Amino acid sequence: ISWRWLWVGDIDVIIPAVEGHEESVARCLASFPDVNHIVVKGFPTCGEAWIDGIKRSSADHMLLCADDIEAHPDLDLAVCVEAVEDGYLPAPIVYRPNGSIESAGGDMGAPGCLLTDVQPDWTPVDFTPMPFWSREQARKIRMIPAHYMTDVWASHRGRQLGYETVLRHDYRLIHHHEMVGRRFDTGGDHQIYDEAMSNAES
Repeated sequence: ISWRWLWVGDIDVIIPAVEGHEESVARCLASFPDVNHIVVKGFPTCGEAWIDGIKRSSADHMLLCADDIEAHPDLDLAVCVEAVEDGYLPAPIVYRPNGSIESAGGDMGAPGCLLTDVQPDWTPVDFTPMPFWSREQARKIRMIPAHYMTDVWASHRGRQLGYETVLRHDYRLIHHHEMVGRRFDTGGDHQIYDEAMSNAES
């Protein structure tokens, strides 16, 4: 991994940990060796865990991660820092464990809400499946306590505040889809998202 001008303490990787995912958590932690880790346990939703992790974070930048995510060997988080410092939110290229592309940014109108054709670096996309924020962006956007729709919220609220979401080619992750113990009910999450957007617009 090339970290260029970054140093330890610049980035906190916040990882909600689901009971029974101990091996996944260990794999995730091992794949991000040169940043700080905040493992959050005991929360029913990803959003609530991220909110707790954000409160505990002291770094200038934070990756809102998941316990079934692994850093790709070619990941360079410096491009994420570059994006947020220029006023953007970065979206990753996400790979499956077999090396195929799962997503290259999100689009609510696309099949599965994910884009699979890799567009040029810095191309605007609808949302990022794995938010990366500066501390200032986290303070302004503020995460919602949902399980799903949190990634959509991060970008849609960010766009309202002037932070366009863009694809960054060297922001690369591997998604292992560890589903044991995961929630599948999304109805309440859509309501939380809708209420948060309505309140933000009022």
